[in-house]
Amino acid sequence: MSEYITVETRPTEDANILEITTNQPLTDEHAEVYRSFEEGDVGSPIAQMLFNGVAGIQAMTITEHTLLITRESDTPWEAIVDEVRDALRDFFL
Repeated sequence: MSEYITVETRPTEDANILEITTNQPLTDEHAEVYRSFEEGDVGSPIAQMLFNGVAGIQAMTITEHTLLITRESDTPWEAIVDEVRDALRDFFL
């Protein structure tokens, strides 16, 4: 597996939802949908890592190369994106 991961962000129509795409596969299965921390806490290894390691994530959908993240409205996107980027880099090392 490559140690090199790219992370690109794309806003959505909802200011509290952001799409993050990567060059690394995040799941081999169908879309993973986590509507809460409790669901993510028992989800796939990537979901558990992100929900437990990145403050401000309220919900998340994971597809092959995309994270669709819903934030807690009082958390700035910059903090979430930086933490997600660092967490994914550590995960794929």
